[in-house]
This record gives sequence, structure tokens and C-alpha cells, in this order.
Amino acid sequence: MSERIADRLKADVYFKQWNKIGEELCGDTVKVVKNHSSCSVVLSDGLGSGVKANILSTLTAEIISTMLKEGAPLFDTVETVIKTLPIDEERKIAYSTFTIIQVHDNGQAYLVNYDNPSPVIIKNLVASEQEPEEKTMLGRRLLIYHFQLGADDFVYLMSDGVLYAGLGKLLNLGWGHEHARSYLEKITRKHKKVKPVVDNVMDLVYSYYGGECGDDATLVGIQVKKIQKVVIFTGPPLDPRDDEKVVKKFMKMKGTRVICGGTTSNIVSRITGNTVEIDIQKVNSDLPPVGKMKDVDLVTEGVLTLTRTFEYLKKCGGDEELLPPKNLNGASQLAHILMDADECHFIVGRRLNPFYQNPNLPSSISIRKNMVERIVELLKQMGKRVGIEYV
Repeated sequence: MSERIADRLKADVYFKQWNKIGEELCGDTVKVVKNHSSCSVVLSDGLGSGVKANILSTLTAEIISTMLKEGAPLFDTVETVIKTLPIDEERKIAYSTFTIIQVHDNGQAYLVNYDNPSPVIIKNLVASEQEPEEKTMLGRRLLIYHFQLGADDFVYLMSDGVLYAGLGKLLNLGWGHEHARSYLEKITRKHKKVKPVVDNVMDLVYSYYGGECGDDATLVGIQVKKIQKVVIFTGPPLDPRDDEKVVKKFMKMKGTRVICGGTTSNIVSRITGNTVEIDIQKVNSDLPPVGKMKDVDLVTEGVLTLTRTFEYLKKCGGDEELLPPKNLNGASQLAHILMDADECHFIVGRRLNPFYQNPNLPSSISIRKNMVERIVELLKQMGKRVGIEYV
């Protein structure tokens, strides 16, 4: 198997929309359904614009996303929604068009397109030609795509408002699919991240419309990434006789390894024989400096760093761009690592540090334990899979 798909994969989704001029509601609807093994994205474009189009596209996307969430097969879902949505008798077109893509954690992707613009698929930063299979279902023509994606591949879905940009204004015939595809390839190669690509392209669409969009326009970007894991070891085990067992388990775990705490790092150093080297160049912070250790990605001080990490995560509200610079201090480095992660596992020692609390108090109010649990709750709110283990 290719190295690009050997690891479990995930799909990051970001989209941006412009409403048709004069309309308060967008006639396009996007729904995202995620579970532990796949990500499904639905883009629906309602006939016309405004309230009517919004209702039609919302109904379509809601039916599809609800059925997929409940585990219905993709084609059963498509058949149900086609039966539900009638054809406009006057114009002989569907009341709502849609695109559905499912990306599984092994990189297998299935896409069904019903009268929306063709998807743009970018592999290895090059636009890929994918020939669809044509299928007729209940008299409706569907285009079916089946392809393999790897880490850092992209798929873009769009409504026709993106292609009509500039129609009759800056561009007589509109932007068109070929130009949009070429530009998406160019900007993806430049940014290599889905959010700046979608923002850049949609800003260009807006400018082509001269700030007055003649149709609802939606661009959905999907970036496939390796699932990132991180394991954080903080605090010495309650029973010193367990030190070796816990350290060996920590060092065997896959993913980014982080140690928070001087005593904890000394225990790991003693068991592994790897010394901790303090990064003297970064002693310019109100937090203790970070350290380096073989086979460990980050070594920091304990409670103060965890407290500051919690503050950074809470303040950013799940937006990594609002975090302080990564190399500011140990807490900022840890906050970025946690934001980048999909799965986080905390190993929390229960031996109390008398410097931070009265050892006569119950361990349930340990400052370290309390702070880790608050960080765990924030990470769960961000949709990450989080585990916590007390030793």
C-alpha cells in the first residue's frame, strides 16, 4: 500500500458562500456528517434564489445527511431524495440539485453528482482527470465517481454560481469550469491548506461579480489528512513501583509524545536513559523553558504550562489562527500540537506535588488533574477524540 494511504485518514471540510444580491438567505446548503470511519459532505442547490431556494436545498441536504448519519447506504439515500423531490414542470429541471461525497478513512472516495458542476479533484497538487460512470435512477441522470485519495489530496465541490461569476460583466461567458479548475489547482499548490484556498477563490468570485452576485455561489473544499495522534504524560504515577511500566507504555504509544512536568520528565529520563536538554535560547518567557529528549517531541514544565495551555485553547475558540505564535513558549507549542491532533490521550499521574497543593487534600482537587480535565472538555467540544488514564 502507498505510504500516502497506509495511515488512517480524515477529511477536513471548509466552505464559503455568497448570497445572490438582495437575498438574505442563500439558496445553497452544505451539510457535513462525520463518524469514526468516514466523512460525508452534501452540497445542495435549490431552484431559483432566496427563501424558496433555501427551503428546497435545506430539505434536500437534510434528508441526505440524516439518512447517512443513520447508516443508510449511499444509493438508497440518493433514491429516497430523488423520489422526494419533484421536477419543475415548466422548466423541466429538478427543484434541487446535489452533490454527495463520502471519504473513508482508508482514502476510498465515492461521489454522486446530480446536475451540479463537476467536482475538481487534486492529487499530489495536480488536477486529476476522473471519468464518471453514468447511471439513470428513476429517470434522473447521475454521475458516479469512485477514486482513491491520499494524504494532502483535495476535492472541491461547487454550485453553478461559482462558474457564472463575471457573466455579462468582467467575463462575457462567465468564469467557467476550466478556468475555475485551473485556478483551484494553482492556488492549492500555493497554499496547501483548504481554508486559504476556498477564501481566495471565493474572494475572486465576488470580485468577478463586481460585488453584486447574480446567483448564490458556494465552494466546498475537502482536504484529506493523516489522522494525528498525541499522547501527553503529566505527573508521576501514584506508586513509584509503576514508574517503569507507565514509561514503557508511554514510549510505545504512536503519535506525538509530550511530557508535562519536571518530575515526570526525570522519571522518563531515568527509565529510558535519555537526558533532558533545556532549550536555553527560549528562556525569554514568563513560563519555564521547554526541553528536548530523544523520542519525545516536547518536554515542558507541568501545572503552569497546562494552565496557560488551557487559557490559549479557550480563548481561540477552536480557531488555530487565533492561537499565539507556536514558538512563543511551551504552552503555545502544546496548544498548537493539541489543535492539530485528532486523537489525544492523557496519562495523568496521581502522586501529588506538595509544592502546588496540600497533600492532605483529596486527589480529586489536584490542580494538575483539574486542569487536564478542563483541557479534555475543551478538546471534546472541538470534536476531537480524547482519552484520559490515571496512573
